[in-house]
Amino acid sequence: MLIEPINYTLIPIPEGPFTMGTYPTGLRKTDPEEPQRSVTLDAYAIGKFHVTNSQYALFVEETNYRHPLFWNDERFNGKECPVVGVSWYDATNFSEWLSHLTGKDYRLPTEAEWEKAARGTDGREYPWGNEWDASKTNTAESRLKKLTPVGSYPDGISPFGCYDMAGNAYDWCNDWFHIDTYKYSDSDNPMGAAEGRRKVIRGGSWLPRGEFAARCANRASYEPTRAVHNVGFRVAVDL
Repeated sequence: MLIEPINYTLIPIPEGPFTMGTYPTGLRKTDPEEPQRSVTLDAYAIGKFHVTNSQYALFVEETNYRHPLFWNDERFNGKECPVVGVSWYDATNFSEWLSHLTGKDYRLPTEAEWEKAARGTDGREYPWGNEWDASKTNTAESRLKKLTPVGSYPDGISPFGCYDMAGNAYDWCNDWFHIDTYKYSDSDNPMGAAEGRRKVIRGGSWLPRGEFAARCANRASYEPTRAVHNVGFRVAVDL
């Protein structure tokens, strides 16, 4: 699926169940990912790549929207690098602009949608399998200390064909973050907590060590007003 006005490709994800979360480890750092359970989602489509600086620039130019932070930082401003320095609200406003432009209801993915797109249906640890491999992604282990163009790591592709679901830049998700979300959320099309202070981010980035942070099940969060140098986004749509 191609969103022609911005040349952005979406990957269709079929309806059905997948394994979400982490089996209890006894480690406090995995508490927010527990319990592991089967979750069923309706069909949707999600960005094959992060939204890039060049694609976000179209939004800025057409709407006179403010530039992202780090727009002039050569570590992060490559045209085909993920746009970062955008808040959750900025990402949502981009999605609303895209919806108005195309007549379709684009949005940020739920974290359940994000995780299914990243790990497939078999509960794997990373998009490529169960063993950590630093050569398949851009994380602290890469020692690049900057973003790379989207799609630079084809060996790290997810089972459904999404790129950079581990490393490079985190993705904003629609959900409010709560440490106990999985204990109480629905098993069909979960939407996350009803309210909160922080929004979920997923996927790891160039900054932290990826063996833990870039796992498909790893959950992190930021206040929705924050714009930082390692968080971007991709869009989704119902099918």
